[in-house]
Amino acid sequence: MEKSRRADLLLLLLYTVMVAVILFRLNVHGSGYVSPDSQAYLDLAQNIKDGHGFYVPNEGTAGRHYFSAWPVGYPVLIYLFSQVTSLDVYWASKILNLLFIGAGFLLLRHLCRQYAFVLASVYGAYTYLEVYSFTWSEAPFLLGLLLLAYVASQVWAGRGTNGHVLVIFLICLSLFLLRYVGAFSFGVPALLGLYWSYKRKYKVAGKLLVVTTLLALLAAAYLYTNYRLSGFITGFDRLKDETESAGGFVLMLLKGLFNEFLVIREYRAQNQPDYLLYTTALLQLLLLLYIVVQVRTRYSFWQEAVADRFSAACFGVAFLYLGAILALRIVSRFDELDYRLLSPFSFPVFIGLLYTLVKLPDASREIVRVKYALFCFFVLSLLVNVPKNYVVSQLQQLL
Repeated sequence: MEKSRRADLLLLLLYTVMVAVILFRLNVHGSGYVSPDSQAYLDLAQNIKDGHGFYVPNEGTAGRHYFSAWPVGYPVLIYLFSQVTSLDVYWASKILNLLFIGAGFLLLRHLCRQYAFVLASVYGAYTYLEVYSFTWSEAPFLLGLLLLAYVASQVWAGRGTNGHVLVIFLICLSLFLLRYVGAFSFGVPALLGLYWSYKRKYKVAGKLLVVTTLLALLAAAYLYTNYRLSGFITGFDRLKDETESAGGFVLMLLKGLFNEFLVIREYRAQNQPDYLLYTTALLQLLLLLYIVVQVRTRYSFWQEAVADRFSAACFGVAFLYLGAILALRIVSRFDELDYRLLSPFSFPVFIGLLYTLVKLPDASREIVRVKYALFCFFVLSLLVNVPKNYVVSQLQQLL
């Protein structure tokens, strides 16, 4: 019981520090972490508050057009939270993101109370700090992926009750309403349905396949509505732009994936030489070697990871998403494959890996030390990503 209380205290302390760091970042960042996409979300939320519905002003001309370049889910959430709290839409979006983090912490606590603080420390990685600082739909999207992996693991384990199937339906629909690529999640109930068909559990399989069909029909209806009201299924012709060469695409993907798994600091060619990057990358490499040596002598890590249904579900969700975003990016040059597009891949991968690790029995001090070492490393990332230039400039003024 004492260990559980200490774990809860560490989890609460981690959340408090994370909230403080993000609020500090918001207040010293020049734009308040608002990108052009962020502004579009905020504009729609404000338009709904002003009684204009899903129609936003045209740029440079009179009149309004239907909001369809992105799904309306995230702006609607901002609007609803703004209405409930009386906050303006900017702060509603930022506080909402902090609540999404808190919800993720609670789910991780439910999964593994004793080491929830280790699992939750992954939010301290540079990528996820950026996602939850910006007003981006990826913030609730990551939470949705975590929920999807958890509920899918329950159904996979044979707890395919009507409630679980309904929750999968709601999560998948929510992911689509947050980001169009969220339609990839429809593959989860489809695969589970095929799995239970193979197991000759036709009742559960039938429910899951009905859910998949219903999701596809609702998504098609949404996109058709977009087409009728805007002339395009997702706001504009996304297929008209030329894409990179095959070699350029592969290099972009490899660079993006490399940066996703650099926990503390990204590699950016224009910032070289970057001695902080070199130092933190070396530290991460040494930590990884330490973990591999300590775990391999006692456990078969990958066998443990595949055997655990939640970890396997995390990996499955991650690679389904990666396949979907790569397929879309091959046919349409919409954005670079950077942390924003790749975070929904790396996040469940990290969670799956860390969950496998924290579920290893504390049969030796070395395994316990590995878990705390990981926690300390992610906390270091959280602290290093406090705006250092601002802090230094303020100290210089005081001196």
